[in-house]
Amino acid sequence: MSRARSPNPFPLLEILFLLALGCAAVGLCILLLRGRGEAYKTQCTSNLKQVYSLALGYAQKQGINAYPIGDGTAPAAHESLNKLVDYEGEGLNPKLFICPEDEASAAKLDSSGKFKLSAETLSYSWVKERMRSTTPNRALSSDKYVDGFVDSAGRHYGHRKGMVVLMTDGAASFVPEDELPPTTKLPEGLTR
Repeated sequence: MSRARSPNPFPLLEILFLLALGCAAVGLCILLLRGRGEAYKTQCTSNLKQVYSLALGYAQKQGINAYPIGDGTAPAAHESLNKLVDYEGEGLNPKLFICPEDEASAAKLDSSGKFKLSAETLSYSWVKERMRSTTPNRALSSDKYVDGFVDSAGRHYGHRKGMVVLMTDGAASFVPEDELPPTTKLPEGLTR
């Protein structure tokens, strides 16, 4: 007497179909995440180029032909860029100083429509000493951190495997992490 086979709730073809569907979903997620990272780099580059235009205008209009720099020796980046924010006045968007890949949050506008940058509301580094606007081929600004950089304040977030660097000629490009100084992961002459 032959035994009747019990029906299999998941025939082989259905299992293979579900496996293929799962692999496709994982591949799509990876593609979307990679695309998001590229979009963040593009936004960051755009922000830095706009800051460059403002800083160049500052240098020319002030008649000093130098980029804004804070008071004292080696001022923090936010101190220097606050000179630019103060000069530009109302209408400047605090999100211009935020990289979407970074942990910083945009500065809040006060009742007069102005804002002040702080270490927590600025995603970018800046030159640490006065630099003329005609200085060729030097880093002017960059992201503050490469993703995973650790210092006394803890672990920081940023672009994976590198950072966007703005040069004194207005060019901005992605610089791989292995081309940055190993201890600071910040281009020479810049400060956080």
